[in-house]
Amino acid sequence: MKFKFDPMNLEYAREMIDNWKYDGEYHIYDYINEEECLLDKETWGLGRFAVLNEEDNLIGEVTIEFFEEEDEDSEDDGYVEHHVVKSNPQNIYEMWMGWGLKPELCGKGLGKEFISECIDFSVKEYDYKGEFIRCGVVAFNKRAIKLYKKLDFETFLVCEGEIAGKKHRVFRMRKKIK
Repeated sequence: MKFKFDPMNLEYAREMIDNWKYDGEYHIYDYINEEECLLDKETWGLGRFAVLNEEDNLIGEVTIEFFEEEDEDSEDDGYVEHHVVKSNPQNIYEMWMGWGLKPELCGKGLGKEFISECIDFSVKEYDYKGEFIRCGVVAFNKRAIKLYKKLDFETFLVCEGEIAGKKHRVFRMRKKIK
């Protein structure tokens, strides 16, 4: 399948918020939980992109964020604005990514190709020169963890995170790209 990356827009965001509902414990990934972030027009085309198939149908999304490495005791989370990253290509920041596939496409064998294409797009979009791509995944999401391992992601930290208003055990994973 060929994927096309378009800046997020209101039509795509509303489709995801209003209609993408995941089954069972995966409901924490429902985009209604991300409404404020998804509707943040400042990120459209910088850190948030819609993923379309060959027929221009919305099938997923990818989110890209950057952070400076910070001391764990620091009150600053190290977040770096996208325009800062774009205007300072000589600096290397940590690239964190998130992605989502339309619920009815989950479990259909598209994950490996989808995530690989999202990574390739993001690295090219930002001319990323860092050593790793990073992501986070809740511990119960065994199918995602299995997929990430097939894509050579490794767990580098286990911590607690809040998703959809609840505390979860989270694996922080990274993939060496250089």
